[in-house]
Amino acid sequence: MFDNQLFCSRPFEWFEVTQVNEIGEVFMCCPSWLDTPIGNLKYQSVEDVWNGKKAQELRRSILDGSFKYCDHARCPFLHTISEPVQIFKDVRDEDLKLVIEKKLVILPYGPREINCSYDRSCNLSCPSCRTKIIVERENKKQILEVQRKIQNEALKDAYSLYITGSGDPFGSPFFRKWLQTIKREDMPSLKKIHLHTNAQLLTSKIWSTIPKDIQPLIKSMEISIDAARSNAYSVNRRGGSFERLLVNLEFISTLRKNGPLEWVGISMVVQENNFVEMPDFVRLGKRFNFDTIYFSRLVNWGTFTEEEFTSRAIHLSTHPRHMEFLAVLKNEIFDEPLVYLGNLTDMRLA
Repeated sequence: MFDNQLFCSRPFEWFEVTQVNEIGEVFMCCPSWLDTPIGNLKYQSVEDVWNGKKAQELRRSILDGSFKYCDHARCPFLHTISEPVQIFKDVRDEDLKLVIEKKLVILPYGPREINCSYDRSCNLSCPSCRTKIIVERENKKQILEVQRKIQNEALKDAYSLYITGSGDPFGSPFFRKWLQTIKREDMPSLKKIHLHTNAQLLTSKIWSTIPKDIQPLIKSMEISIDAARSNAYSVNRRGGSFERLLVNLEFISTLRKNGPLEWVGISMVVQENNFVEMPDFVRLGKRFNFDTIYFSRLVNWGTFTEEEFTSRAIHLSTHPRHMEFLAVLKNEIFDEPLVYLGNLTDMRLA
């Protein structure tokens, strides 16, 4: 085995419960980067999914160095060789070192990082994600059953709980209620809850409804914004108010300054109507003393026609304004350590 061979910890830790094709479908990474499901919690137990044949196959593709199921163009970690991607000799986690040494594809432990993305309910209808407001009332029974399995079967070894990559934790009545009623004893190993939100509903009043023993676990937060100015925000974050966002970012910055938040990142999906705002987006993050400013390519999740997507996808070399985009990327502000260009990194180096 070569010490310099790449390794990715995701398939050995990550358990992303989605509704990409149907509620309860499980992936071992972001489905945009590794689009092979390993099972479904509607029909299977957590253990049957976690150590099933498909999960074993995906882990084997990491250990043999092929990464054959991964989308190399989209994965920002493969672009930058940053965690969870690293070389074998740099792995320090004892369980993962054992995995590498013994080439384990059936794991003696359960999921460590659980991403709850099985409810698409959200208070906004961002065009890059959906065509209308979605509140999953018709699927309530299925959502609650999947959530019950996660709570009863998946949380024992988990140290991180991610809510949510599919909607908003406060725009969803199910995630919001879970955050307000979740019990510390159900998660004995949990060290961190990560919230991914648009922040439109994250006020001090909402924060106060989360139990006092759960608040300290909320240590990180990503805020999807997709603009640095009001006009682009109203288009890219349809239904949201830029002015309300700024007020709520001020509140979130106090949680970062005084605790419990230890990390806050803001993210922008880069497209034709916001790429010129990228430098200002960095300044927005610095204004609130956040930790990371993250940029990524636009992905077509089925909400755009091919023509609409190509007109928006500024990262495509065929886009008529692509050279303007490359010129923006040359700005020295992107050299700052809090900036993460992810799967746009190669374009800045071109």
